Amino acid sequence: MSKAGREPIILRRLCPADRPLLRRWLQDPAVRDAIEDETIDVSRLRETLALFESSDPFRDGGLGLLVERAGEPLGLIHFVWINWVSRNAELIVFVGPSSLRRSLTALAVVEKVGHAAFRSLNLHKVYAFVYGSNSHALALFKRLLKEEACLRAYVKSPQGYGDVHFFSMLASEYFAATARTKGRF
Repeated sequence: MSKAGREPIILRRLCPADRPLLRRWLQDPAVRDAIEDETIDVSRLRETLALFESSDPFRDGGLGLLVERAGEPLGLIHFVWINWVSRNAELIVFVGPSSLRRSLTALAVVEKVGHAAFRSLNLHKVYAFVYGSNSHALALFKRLLKEEACLRAYVKSPQGYGDVHFFSMLASEYFAATARTKGRF
């Protein structure tokens, strides 16, 4: 195992210095296909980057976090539509470097979602929408979250209409899962 593989994975707020990295990730066709919707619109890249870095969970209802290991950026976690009354939020998460997208690192990045959501923000529930065409994300989310719904033929793409899957996790499910894994990440 490399030295970087033994380092802890950390989360930190996005800042303006992260813009070149985020721009590069968001211009990757695989990332763009996986996340582009009305919340994250790469055709308005400047506004999208500003949304990520200027978000304030208490003022703006959003929070952008960069996931890193040994100073190496691994991915992005973005909480949007944080509802402080019901204590839930929509989640956008992706692994930036394509070489890590089908690895245990991707699993660890998604695990950090629970840490931020339930330990730091004290949310009750997080939820995410995953396009049916994103088979790798579907497989990962099915391992970690519960699928609540499949919206059939919901979104139009150049290939036709595709499904959108709705996943969620409750704080109680996260804490039960971390008790079973006992800090494997």
